[in-house]
Amino acid sequence: MNTKKSMKHDTGYKLLFSHPRLVEDLITGFVHPDWLDAIDFKTLELYKASFVTDDLRQRHDDSIWRLKFKDTWLYLYLLLEFQSSDDYFMANRVMTYMGLLYQDIIRSQSLKKGDKLPPVMPIVIYNGSPDWTGPVAIDGLIDSVQPALSAYTPRLSYFLLQEKDTPKDFSQKHPNNLVGHLIAMEHCRTPDDMRACIQRLHQQLKTPQYQDIRRSFAIWLSRLLRVKLKQDSIPEYQELNEVDAMLAEQMTDWTLQWKNEGMKEGEKIGEKRGEKRGVRKEAAHLLSMQIRLKYGDLPAWAEQRIQQADTRQLEKWAGRIFAADTLDALLQ
Repeated sequence: MNTKKSMKHDTGYKLLFSHPRLVEDLITGFVHPDWLDAIDFKTLELYKASFVTDDLRQRHDDSIWRLKFKDTWLYLYLLLEFQSSDDYFMANRVMTYMGLLYQDIIRSQSLKKGDKLPPVMPIVIYNGSPDWTGPVAIDGLIDSVQPALSAYTPRLSYFLLQEKDTPKDFSQKHPNNLVGHLIAMEHCRTPDDMRACIQRLHQQLKTPQYQDIRRSFAIWLSRLLRVKLKQDSIPEYQELNEVDAMLAEQMTDWTLQWKNEGMKEGEKIGEKRGEKRGVRKEAAHLLSMQIRLKYGDLPAWAEQRIQQADTRQLEKWAGRIFAADTLDALLQ
């Protein structure tokens, strides 16, 4: 994806999630934690952090919310990542951002000895087509070379919202959830589908109290369509009905273009998946040969473990085969 267009698209999401209604719908409709009854959405407010680096301030300043959780504040750290491939080391990034956020809280609130830091819940929103493969917990990135060292391994995880897992009819079954409408439009296949989604959303936001949210959705849609249709000339609309009218005007030409782009994207994803399967198959074959040369026959239980392992695990086993005295020690 073109970097410049992607950044504009990203800012469109940040604009949408600067509205407390979107954050509330995200929590109630997609995170729905067990402790939902303990939080007060009326206290929901943006937290303006002063991170050390300009890069972090630009990327995440508008993505941190807080609200009352019983008698303290719960910070909702929204990492809005919109990309076509997952970030394998996202857990490490989340840990870094949370450390900086805690430093900011300590400094800005003048915390002293004996004070407690508030809980933070990181949320990653992913809208790519391939499955997310990165570990959602930091300990999944750290090698467990010695059980005694596990006490020093950090414990941190994030909530992953993978948009592709959302039921296609979610926005129709839950019309009051605005995040559901956003995801539905993200995955529209044709301009005709998009128009139907826009009209359903407009029905939910037609009253004057939602004017600001309608405007944010219109801006986000304008940027989304520039990316989808590769049309930099699409203006930044301020109302949903303006976007709908534009799509109706260009329906014939853009329907064909949209289908062609979808076919190309599908071919790319198929090629990548095929490449990954080929690499994994080759790694499994080489490891099996190494095991037979060192330990003799390959028992059924070991072959099953090899077939179930991913490429990364196979490479780890192959790397330590020279140090493992037995097959059990290698594959434990």
